[in-house]
Amino acid sequence: MSNTTTETTNSNNELEKLERNEFNQNLGLIVDSHCHLQEDTENIEHSLELPYEKMFLMGTTVEDWDRVNTLADRFNDKWKDTKTAYRSFGIHPWFVYKLQPPQELIGQPIDTLKPDGDKYQVDNSWYDKLRENLIRYPDAIVGEIGIDKVTKVKAIGKNDPHSQMIVLSKQIQLANEFNRVVSLHCVQLHGKLLDFFQALPLQQFPPRVALHTFGGKPSTVQQFSKMKDQKGDRFYFGLSFINLTSSKVSKLIESIPDDRLLLESDQNTPLEANESIFKVVKAISTTKKWTIKETLERTRLNALRFLAK
Repeated sequence: MSNTTTETTNSNNELEKLERNEFNQNLGLIVDSHCHLQEDTENIEHSLELPYEKMFLMGTTVEDWDRVNTLADRFNDKWKDTKTAYRSFGIHPWFVYKLQPPQELIGQPIDTLKPDGDKYQVDNSWYDKLRENLIRYPDAIVGEIGIDKVTKVKAIGKNDPHSQMIVLSKQIQLANEFNRVVSLHCVQLHGKLLDFFQALPLQQFPPRVALHTFGGKPSTVQQFSKMKDQKGDRFYFGLSFINLTSSKVSKLIESIPDDRLLLESDQNTPLEANESIFKVVKAISTTKKWTIKETLERTRLNALRFLAK
């Protein structure tokens, strides 16, 4: 190894050490806008000790909503008004298969499994429970909801976009009715999602939508953020450690407006949350040419605007 290479490595190591120190000194500025810490019930005490100002606990199934409530109750009771764990209730597209079509339709070609009112949706009790939670908790978020091209319905072994769109649409309706912000998952269906929101009248829109771990192209960022009739003003873009696996992440970060960028750990354990957020903060600060603290301050203010009533 040459002296130049060694010097560069040492310089990079020293820089990261300084960045980590700056990060650790400002953990109280963090707003984790998307996490699943309630899933790690064995480490709930660690979740209670996280120094973040706010965290959004994303529920993904009806059963998961109880875990969200348990952690949120304990966190908020411990920290009172100094820190807040926001409850988020939704049906994740990965778990829409649990809301199965009638048995007589299973095994038929996928094209026959089209939404047909109550015939397609056997059990709508999830909808009533979601509505009850939103009424009970006035600050609750609707999420994690969305559409996913990769996930498959277990019973038929294929992707089922029809039922995903039905469940997504119903949850968006509730978000609009109760004036709640949304955290939305989308994998390889950004065009379909764009079409959905472009066709949705402004008066039926949720107040704001966070596109979680946004995996679209920079041009797609523009399509969402510049949507007509002021709809574009309602979209925010969350980044997590998952985004960092892409070689094009810098271009994606550059394309996101400074005031629409949100931090996410997207972790289901508190043991990995700090490291996941640090990696994202470092990538953002490098690309945007912000300091670590400035990155935390800016994303914090963005999250507060996202939440604002």
